[in-house]
Amino acid sequence: MQKKKINKALIIAVALIWGVVIYKFAAPYFLTNDMVVTADALVSPPKIFLRKKDTFNLNIPDRDPFLGKIISKRKTTVSVPSRSQKKSRSKTVVAKNWPRIEYLGFIKSKESKSRLGLLRVNGVLKRVRNGADIQGVKVKTISQDKITLQFQKDIKDFLKSN
Repeated sequence: MQKKKINKALIIAVALIWGVVIYKFAAPYFLTNDMVVTADALVSPPKIFLRKKDTFNLNIPDRDPFLGKIISKRKTTVSVPSRSQKKSRSKTVVAKNWPRIEYLGFIKSKESKSRLGLLRVNGVLKRVRNGADIQGVKVKTISQDKITLQFQKDIKDFLKSN
């Protein structure tokens, strides 16, 4: 008799727990709230929490705690170096005249991973790889549609011409 009462009480408790779980899960789908949200409720200024910075002075002991020696304080002196007047030199500007360059594309073989680019420099057809130097023009990168070249510390990209 006692076991029957305990079993009935446990079955009711389990049914109540499952009922609450199902209600919590299914309630948002079936119940609607007719609450009207106004623009004032949506836009509210955020609360700003400012921390006050605390400042303090450190008291540095004269004795080293690890070595047991007394540390003498060094006096720092600021010396101002004398400045000599520099002679102003006029810098001569050298004009950078790029050669006439036309990028025609690249070739890639199956065995080699590097690309071989085709350039026309001042009307002469040249085959170049990354790092090659032709008439002072150094090849930086070769891609399908452009080539990057460097001439006297000046870097330019040349697009593929059809």
